[in-house]
Amino acid sequence: LEQATGVGSLRLTKIGEEYKRIVEVNPSQNESLPINNPSVSLADEAPYLLTSTSSLKDLNNRLRARNKKPVDMRRFRPNIVISGLKPWEEDSLKRIRIGDTAEFLVWQRCGRCTMTTIDRDTLERGSEPLATLGTFRERKNGQRNFGMHMIPVPITMESTIRVGDKIHILEYDEERKAEWK
Repeated sequence: LEQATGVGSLRLTKIGEEYKRIVEVNPSQNESLPINNPSVSLADEAPYLLTSTSSLKDLNNRLRARNKKPVDMRRFRPNIVISGLKPWEEDSLKRIRIGDTAEFLVWQRCGRCTMTTIDRDTLERGSEPLATLGTFRERKNGQRNFGMHMIPVPITMESTIRVGDKIHILEYDEERKAEWK
């Protein structure tokens, strides 16, 4: 592990089979769970975080317009990054399939915290990208969103997804779609 990462004094651990943690709903987002008691392991609120390259590009254009440095996707810590959507279109997704069989419920916008203000290379803290997100992505509830939480559809949980798999939009959330436009 140390050889692979270049970081010393590491340990590999796992969560035991007897431990069960349930996905957390962010009450500020006012978006209820689409299924009962979905589980999560080490992630913060949900097992999957979907972001898009077009939204990052749009954010970086806005940062540059404010004479701020662009940020990379690592600031947002997603585990699934997609391309081919319009900027912020991921907000309007409700159900998607990745590849041939893996289906996900796209259920809650991800309100961003100060972790996004830490440069992953230098560990320096700043006000960005939260300050810029606050100029156009802050909702009435005070959440500045980037990305969408997802839960796998239970019958497809054993599916495998791979880099390059095609994304199929199965359903839009009409309420979020109206807000997005």
